[in-house]
Amino acid sequence: MQSQTTEVQNEIRNLPPSLLISASYDNQKKSAVLKFYEPTSQKIILWSDEIGHKPYCFSKLNPEELDFLQERDDVLKIEPVKRLDLLRDEEVTLSKITTADPLAIGGTQSDKSIRNLIETWESDIKYYENYLYDRSLIIGKFYEIVDGKIQPHDVEIPDDVKLALKSLLWDKLQNDSMVDTKQFEEYITEWANLLNQPIPIMKRLSFDIEVEVEIGRIPDPKIAEKKVTAIGFNGTDELKQIFVLRDPNIEEGKNDLDVDVKIRFFDDEREMIEAAFKLIQEFPFVVTYNGDDFDMPYLYNRAERLGIKNSDNPLYMMRDSATLKHGVHIDLYRTLSNRSFQIYAFSNKYTDFSLNSVSKALLGEEKIDYGVDLDKLTMYQLANYCFNDARLTYRLTSFNNDILMKLLVVISRIGRMPIDDIARMGVSQWIRSLLYYEHRQRGALIPKREELERRSSGVVNDAVIKDKKYRGGLVVEPIEGIHFDVTVMDFASLYPSIIKVRNISYETVRCPHEECKKNTIPDTNHWACTKKNGMTALVIGSLRDLRVNYYKSLSKQENLTEDQRQQYTVVSQALKVILNASYGVMGAEIFPLYFLPAAEATTAIGRYIILQTIKRCEETGIKVLYGDTDSLFIKNPTREQIQKVIERAKKEHGVELEVDKEYRYVVLSSRKKNYLGVTKSGKVDVKGLTGKKSHTPPFIRTLFYELLEILSKVKSIEEFNKAKSQISSKIAEYGKKVEAKEIPLNELAFNVMISKAPSEYVKTVPQHIRAAKLLESIREIKKGDIISYVKILNKPGVKPVELARQDEVDSKKYMEFLESTLDQITSSMGLDFDTILGKPKQTGLDQFFWN
Repeated sequence: MQSQTTEVQNEIRNLPPSLLISASYDNQKKSAVLKFYEPTSQKIILWSDEIGHKPYCFSKLNPEELDFLQERDDVLKIEPVKRLDLLRDEEVTLSKITTADPLAIGGTQSDKSIRNLIETWESDIKYYENYLYDRSLIIGKFYEIVDGKIQPHDVEIPDDVKLALKSLLWDKLQNDSMVDTKQFEEYITEWANLLNQPIPIMKRLSFDIEVEVEIGRIPDPKIAEKKVTAIGFNGTDELKQIFVLRDPNIEEGKNDLDVDVKIRFFDDEREMIEAAFKLIQEFPFVVTYNGDDFDMPYLYNRAERLGIKNSDNPLYMMRDSATLKHGVHIDLYRTLSNRSFQIYAFSNKYTDFSLNSVSKALLGEEKIDYGVDLDKLTMYQLANYCFNDARLTYRLTSFNNDILMKLLVVISRIGRMPIDDIARMGVSQWIRSLLYYEHRQRGALIPKREELERRSSGVVNDAVIKDKKYRGGLVVEPIEGIHFDVTVMDFASLYPSIIKVRNISYETVRCPHEECKKNTIPDTNHWACTKKNGMTALVIGSLRDLRVNYYKSLSKQENLTEDQRQQYTVVSQALKVILNASYGVMGAEIFPLYFLPAAEATTAIGRYIILQTIKRCEETGIKVLYGDTDSLFIKNPTREQIQKVIERAKKEHGVELEVDKEYRYVVLSSRKKNYLGVTKSGKVDVKGLTGKKSHTPPFIRTLFYELLEILSKVKSIEEFNKAKSQISSKIAEYGKKVEAKEIPLNELAFNVMISKAPSEYVKTVPQHIRAAKLLESIREIKKGDIISYVKILNKPGVKPVELARQDEVDSKKYMEFLESTLDQITSSMGLDFDTILGKPKQTGLDQFFWN
């Protein structure tokens, strides 16, 4: 429960249009608190519930059977209410139990929580989320307060943008497959009106702290016994400041700060922290990097230790995160380590989540390295080091015209969730929140996980994927060898398209209507509803159509302002993040609305579409070389053949097929999901690509890229055979160096980021943590640090680069890693590692053969 005690500004009777940005719960007032960002004054206004809303849950027992709860002081009333049961498609009567406090419903292990006493529904939703859903309040939307009442405020959308939406509704949706087309059009219109609302500039401040270092000990934010030595700030309006605590034992050094950075020295730590708090209070948004775990709790507890009054402290601590009493805190470490942002928003540009790695990948900038430990820095060097960390943190929110802040606002609008929750939680929580909101809009009861499990029991087919209860996407056997002029055809958003076109949702697959059983799903014993639009089909389908048919083309229109163009690009990107993850979420057992037959139906239809498309390709005279889930590799097709297959896929299955890549050549091995392709521009794609991962030792990465360079130049089979010979020679050359221990230690290093402090690893201790523990004797190790280690012959099997010697390197282990990393290249080319190294060839390996 995100709960805090705040001064709430309900004396304000009127508020100009402001962005609803977050929500929390006030423990003392026992009410929801909304946080509005007013873009003109650039302040956050706190608004306490004015309608007397209270926490509640549902029971299927009647009020008389719940009499024993009436005796409790924290139970306010029990009354019968009607809700729609989507699983049975009927209205049901429930008992609504209203309480004075969310903890009366859940959140404790004792009998105080009603959900521990009886079976309840909707008792595991955070209270402030409940509040937002019930009042149809959407985070990221503009509202105004008029005479003490909250009212939606929609900013007028330009005419040409409205026109583009109309053309989508009329041109693209006429023959749509939705059961209720009108309802689908309404959803699309509502989404477009919401997502086209402007996004104001967010006034914000980043900060970073440095703490006194003691060799071999990590500063504990809970105890906060070491002095804060520096606090760096970077904010909107070009605010650049650094506070430094003077120390007579540390040399002042030379001022190499940029001229626009204002430095302020303090003789008293308490005075410095109080000045920092005053500055933080001026900003509605505060941004940190790993601030939830370190900077915020350390500063909060250090302030308490120094006797600073809580009323002067703007920070507020929660169980596993930190926020501001009057603002919003965004921890970018939590945001950027979210795989949905990493993969879909930022195209996997970074592979570990340290501030340095992310900044290097997204900004082309790095942390400052003076080549000495922090305790050896002069005061000005410390100032520069600390300010630069704050600057990089701020830049991660401001680069590319504030794209990250805008993405967070747009995803808040879609996920119906506070921006600080969006920034910390994974995509499954966003989609859960969106679907819970939809249930409330329909007056529908949110089903329990156990109900969905019972309904899917005994009705699904056999799975063939390890650790999964249903079959996944189809992988077509590859035709081995080298193939020139290969086109890759890709189904745009295949699973979201299937969910929409075939009406897939937990309540529509195996619906209770007898007449729908004829609408069977291929390769399963399931059917889909023909009477009503499924909730998931409506939500995911409307978002999918908006992205594919509206925002993608809208962002390319020439008559847009730069701000409009960027907003539509951001919206398209946010939709991509959610759509790409949507099926994975709904097909994951941990998702609260996971329904096995719906997951199985989606992949079964996917397999059917791929097989049918392969058949159409063959009928059109196209040779299919390989297929993987949502893409087909086809040999040298004509434009007319491609167009014919695209049209058939749209007509027969309602899905969009498009050209994804054109390869000069592709090498396919007998293994599925293992191929190597070179595009016409010379870019080499290797499926899997361990060689590019950041933890791979630099010498292997160097070799990997040298091999890719050789492959990129191949234009014929003769050149390919020469390339095989060159690649064999290169690998042999590196292999000899490894065995002779001639490769420098820093080139042998595995570089792995630690995601928690070494002391937190108890049962299983990974290799990089073993190395980190050896390092603790010479320097401080904290979460987010990169540990560089080499593999050695003696126990514990690894050593930090700083402590290792060349003669103790375990060459055999490096040869094994070299072989497994390069296997993606060598196996697809039919090269045998042992033969390359001049060792006897192992039997049983398939010979490479040509077409």
